[in-house]
Amino acid sequence: MDPDQMARGMSASYPVIPEDLADVAPEDFVAARDALAKALKAEGKVAEAAEVKKLRKPTVPQWVAEQVRRHHDDAVEALRATSAAVAAAQEAAITKGDRGALKEATADRRAALKKVGVAVDQVLARNGRPATHREDVLAAIEATVTAEVSSGVFGLRDDLPLPKKKEPSKKDREKERRERERREDEARAEIEAAEARVRRAREELEKAESALAAVMQRHRGVEGDA
Repeated sequence: MDPDQMARGMSASYPVIPEDLADVAPEDFVAARDALAKALKAEGKVAEAAEVKKLRKPTVPQWVAEQVRRHHDDAVEALRATSAAVAAAQEAAITKGDRGALKEATADRRAALKKVGVAVDQVLARNGRPATHREDVLAAIEATVTAEVSSGVFGLRDDLPLPKKKEPSKKDREKERRERERREDEARAEIEAAEARVRRAREELEKAESALAAVMQRHRGVEGDA
């Protein structure tokens, strides 16, 4: 068994399957694994036989993801390339303020991801697997490709040198101060106007209450006389 074959795998959560077993359906995996281990042991490859024997049966999503990688590698490679382009564009946007390429790179990656989705659909249909596995498979492939092109949060390397924040000039600070004072003056004026309206409303209420009291005083006893 080629060591490079053992090194391949969709992600850390997906088992690394040797070439001899890569296309074996999950239902047949255990029997095929044991047969391969037995054959390797018979050839004197005891260590390799032991490694094969340790392999666990892949889940259906794991197996489908491997089938996409093996038989639709062009789609996966396109996603890898466009993801790398997005990572580079994001770094340029952060470190250099260049946001021009980011929109285009993101659109290209979205199109590549759509093609991977088509490949997943084809593998599911070709092998009689339910479409309910689609999102799990697609998410696993996307996560693995993302991890391959960037070690940190997608598009941002852990050691990304961030640009230093530019200190505002004296002119900018003065402009900001005047703007802040203008907003504070407007706020004070608005508060004072509101307080004045409240005072006028209270005065009007007091006048109305006084007028009501006067009317009641004039007509006191009228209802009793009636």
